[in-house]
Amino acid sequence: MTNKLIALAASAVLLVAIGAAQRLQLDADRVYQPLVSTGAIGQEVRTTPYTVRVESAESGRELELVDSSGHKERRSTKGVWVVVRLSATATQERVRLGDAELRAPDGTEYGATDRFFGIESADLEAGIPQRGAIAFELPPDAVKGAVLRLTRARYSTIHRLNGALGPGVEVPLGLSGAAVPLVTIAKENR
Repeated sequence: MTNKLIALAASAVLLVAIGAAQRLQLDADRVYQPLVSTGAIGQEVRTTPYTVRVESAESGRELELVDSSGHKERRSTKGVWVVVRLSATATQERVRLGDAELRAPDGTEYGATDRFFGIESADLEAGIPQRGAIAFELPPDAVKGAVLRLTRARYSTIHRLNGALGPGVEVPLGLSGAAVPLVTIAKENR
């Protein structure tokens, strides 16, 4: 009888341990997410393909694009524009920043706007710093506490697999959620 009780207790403990192990197992998205380097505004963040320094971030209800000839064009949005100004330098070879996203505090991710080109689509040359901006359209309640994420660098000179376990950058933007009436950025010519 004692052996049966010991076997029953051991089985119960084993079932609890199996259940706990299953809950602790990471899903595929977390196992293969980029290896992230974090930093703060004004701090240089280094990864294998590039270094990034976020210089500033601001949010506005309307966006003004200014091209190299001084021509101005305004863009509106149903939400809020978030503009991140940064400098980036390729470390070894020509590369693009890759996927640019803002992660809201609730975990929702918003991609860079596709309504015009920003620095995320520029070719970075090794050792030559390049400055520019990335613009995002977010709902007003997603701005406060947003974090910039750059992942999946794009190499233009050679083929590389760069998604899973690739380098990434995360920088909290420190935005309060209050939007100014107008944000101005230089329009990238492509």
